[in-house]
Amino acid sequence: MKLTKILSLLGAGALMLGVGACNDDVSPIGGSLASGEVTIRVDSMPTAIESECEFYDSFDGRNTTKLLGRINVPEYGRLTCSFVTQMMAATRMPVPDSIGVSDIDSVRLVLSVPRGSLTGDSLAPQQLRVFALNRQLPSDISTTFSPDGYYDASAPLGARSYTLSNIAKGDSVMKRDAYIRIPVKFPVELGRKIFTQYRTDASVFQWPSTFNQYFPGLFIEQNFGNGCIANISKAEVYTYWHYTRPVSVLQADSTYKSELRVYRDSMCLMASQPEVLSSNVIDYQISENLKRMVADGRSIITTPGGCLVKIKFPVLRLLEEYHSNEGALSVVSGLQFEVPALAVSNSYGLQAAPNLLMVKKSEYDEFFSNNKLPDSKTSFYAAYDSERESYRFNSMREWLVDILEAERNGETIDEEDYEFVLVPVDITSESVSNYDGSVSSYLTRCQPYLVAPTMTELFTDRCIISFTYSSQVLE
Repeated sequence: MKLTKILSLLGAGALMLGVGACNDDVSPIGGSLASGEVTIRVDSMPTAIESECEFYDSFDGRNTTKLLGRINVPEYGRLTCSFVTQMMAATRMPVPDSIGVSDIDSVRLVLSVPRGSLTGDSLAPQQLRVFALNRQLPSDISTTFSPDGYYDASAPLGARSYTLSNIAKGDSVMKRDAYIRIPVKFPVELGRKIFTQYRTDASVFQWPSTFNQYFPGLFIEQNFGNGCIANISKAEVYTYWHYTRPVSVLQADSTYKSELRVYRDSMCLMASQPEVLSSNVIDYQISENLKRMVADGRSIITTPGGCLVKIKFPVLRLLEEYHSNEGALSVVSGLQFEVPALAVSNSYGLQAAPNLLMVKKSEYDEFFSNNKLPDSKTSFYAAYDSERESYRFNSMREWLVDILEAERNGETIDEEDYEFVLVPVDITSESVSNYDGSVSSYLTRCQPYLVAPTMTELFTDRCIISFTYSSQVLE
């Protein structure tokens, strides 16, 4: 479909004549600058995009979302997830001086899963194990990182069997509690050791770097179970202690008697936080079904990891269209790119990726490593529209304007300028209220999509490019 709208201008001189009937003092200077015919072209071009599906297993796994569990879906493949994390310690321990090290009676790791943040069967029985790291995590960690050699497999800090359901707690708790919590009991000696360190030399806890030297972190793995993957939003280690306190108790004869009672208290000793390093360890074995689809030339994207798609945007065709009116002054008004997409049919309810990043191939690696955001010049993002069944990149004008500027400067437009990677991402934004009452939304984070397993087919043979520009032939 091609829509062309033509506006014919009689020229500023004619306009001035009309105005001059009311005001003889209006100057005709500048009239010739605006004379001529302006043509506004809005071209919607169904286009087959050259694309290539590529398998990959290593990517930046540092994320606020940590995956734990295992699923095996015939159409999707086999996915096993664990994670490693450094811990951020509390800089002070608000424990009364009367509490001694012997009063520390237990230590627990509490993993929190937002209710509903899982893939699979919440009633599937699971078991996890937790190990203390004995080496510093590498700064260039990725999802293919192997924790072997970073912990003692014969000495777990704790293990826990669990399900990701609150059903046993009753209806009222299920409605009230926003999290499913998985407590893992740790050796009490760990809490007493750290407690003693606080009392003797608290400087260890003042900075994340010094604490990570003292306690390198945790490795949490799925030990047993299949059929469910949880999104761990928080990993917190709590220390519990007890103390006695005299209280006055009313007696039957209306007198009071002093009795000693035991009380318990606790504090969050350390937690996994965005300020310290944490990374998912992902083993994804792609199904034969997806491999056949890729071999047949279909464009498949999966998460976490697995498949991404590389494309060559037909910018040369746009440049040819743009330059078709020789001698005209042309201005680009807009460029949109729409990619039809559907979730690959499966029996597990896996959906299409909710957001897609389109980034220049030459900048793909550094985009995530440098925590960049889509800038509408070399990187763009689009949310999945379930009604249109497509991703629509609406703001590509600046990229095309830069291409035209480079062309005018005599630079050669080569494949590096129009080769892009399409990969699912998780987008975080913040809303800010303006003085006039309106609300502005700003992107704050763009990370590889790790919230849930997804598999999406992109129909790159029927993309739609909407190109809007105006041309004026000067007289």
